[in-house]
Amino acid sequence: MATKTRRGSYAKGIARRAEILTIALAAYQASGRQGPTLRSIADAVGVSEAAVLHYFDSKDDLLVAILEERDRAYSEIYDLTGLEGVWALMEHTIQTPGLVKLFVDMSAAAADPRHPAHRFMQRRSQQMADLAVQILGPGREWQARVMVAAMEGFQIQWLRDPSADILGDLKRLHSSLMATPSGA
Repeated sequence: MATKTRRGSYAKGIARRAEILTIALAAYQASGRQGPTLRSIADAVGVSEAAVLHYFDSKDDLLVAILEERDRAYSEIYDLTGLEGVWALMEHTIQTPGLVKLFVDMSAAAADPRHPAHRFMQRRSQQMADLAVQILGPGREWQARVMVAAMEGFQIQWLRDPSADILGDLKRLHSSLMATPSGA
């Protein structure tokens, strides 16, 4: 009987963690550049800040989990195996400044190998590079690296200047890179 209670509690904990991530992701998607506070996320969930953090090792672990949830959710919405899906995702991205700021903050924090974002960003960078090579074609690894770096860099620029046409600039960069021979 005690086993069933533990399993029930475990299942409830998994469900609560998923609920927190769903609400936190929605809060970041709807927020401005500063992002939501932990308090506002906790209020939306209907628990205390401490209760939110109970489901994560730290606030930074929560923030990384939000980015992981973002990537998971977006992979279901956008077909990132082709340019149209990438452009659609970038178009959506510039509608979510809170998430962009969170990504930029965690990218900077990931420079510390001990930070929870470090492994996530390493894994994500490799996935993005692999996707870019898949889209651009074999032999274009350096162009793929440039595109991924530009996407990340343009997000920083856009946070400083929301009038920046990052999608247009990325499309122009892509055209330019594709005009360059793959072995150049």
